[in-house]
Amino acid sequence: MGRREEEDFPVRMIPQKERDALLTGALLRMERIRQGRGQKDVCFGICVPSYLSKIERGIAYADPVLAAELFGRLGIRYETDASVLERFREAMREYFYRLNYHLDTKEIYREWKEKDQELSYSPLAIEWLLVKGFEEEKVSDLLETLWEAMDPRQQAYGNLVLWSQNPRAEEGIARCRAACQVLDSAFAMCCLCMAYLEQGDYAAIHRMENKVVAAAVEEGNTWQLADYCYLNGTAYACLDLEEMMMTYYERSIRLLQNTAWNRELADLYYNIGATCISLKKYEEAWEYLEKAKQVSGEDGASVLHKKAIVQIRTGRISQGQELLKCLKKLLEHEPWTEPGDWLKYEEACMECQKDFLSDPKYLALLERLIAVLEMERHPGHLYFYKDVIVDAYKKQRKYKKALEFEERLRSISF
Repeated sequence: MGRREEEDFPVRMIPQKERDALLTGALLRMERIRQGRGQKDVCFGICVPSYLSKIERGIAYADPVLAAELFGRLGIRYETDASVLERFREAMREYFYRLNYHLDTKEIYREWKEKDQELSYSPLAIEWLLVKGFEEEKVSDLLETLWEAMDPRQQAYGNLVLWSQNPRAEEGIARCRAACQVLDSAFAMCCLCMAYLEQGDYAAIHRMENKVVAAAVEEGNTWQLADYCYLNGTAYACLDLEEMMMTYYERSIRLLQNTAWNRELADLYYNIGATCISLKKYEEAWEYLEKAKQVSGEDGASVLHKKAIVQIRTGRISQGQELLKCLKKLLEHEPWTEPGDWLKYEEACMECQKDFLSDPKYLALLERLIAVLEMERHPGHLYFYKDVIVDAYKKQRKYKKALEFEERLRSISF
């Protein structure tokens, strides 16, 4: 798979005053165009249209008074009060501290969301845009528009936002690498590891270990240390390498136990359970899936699916079907259900049938599932189905396709 390098996202070093001019001009132009108003209409009695044109292009600097007048003509209050801006800056500093240490950011976001317009039309517009991006608001287009007005740190976080909003994009690894070069933080490095996971480059995650661990220890960042162990363990889990998976998962579990992040253990237990299913260790799989439920307080869709698979593959078909009924109800009411979730449900239902491996409809379903998983999920998800896929191909005398699928799995980096 071809990858874009860091040079595709160069850091442009420009003076702060020029960045301020670019930001003010871009915000003015976007709002003027959004309202469908011409330059003459907006600047009449304030400045000449040619000067407004230069402001909008970032060529001329609009002092705070002039900027406030132009925004005022658009019905926007451009915040310039120094004391108000300093309070905003302090909140933004606290937000990014919390982001890096995986502390609660929602309270800050909710508080300042009420002041969205003041922040969106102020010298702190980019900081606020980054916050909204990390809180999963769609901001990609605005970030791209304001890119030249950002300083290197803002561009680094901007790269992480753009990656997080499209993690499967080919340039995701390059964006995360570029962020790491500037931020050099455990948070950015773990984002890069997640990008490697999404692209199936598991060997790269292993190679990151010394650097991530050193950064996390220096920062005193327990969460990022645990998160790296989780990601590295997941990379091994995707390849069914149980011993290495457990080594890193157990480290993550020890770091997270008795902390405010105790609920995050549910994901660890679920992944261990899913890997045990792939290894045909069904009793162990059930134990870990039960632990996931105990931590989270309920059976989520993924846990229900894996529990159903355990029951079906150990011959308890009726119990598996009852779990599938619960799963169906959950999928029907979850707004984030994806096509792959329904195909996984359908595949489990077909496993309840006698001689399902010989059924051409089952193989057709598996091939649709493969195609959807390759679009929606990281490559490791294919490993969960590798045995039934290969067995179905062989059962139906499609030996070439079985070989091609096995070769595809071997091509995933390790």
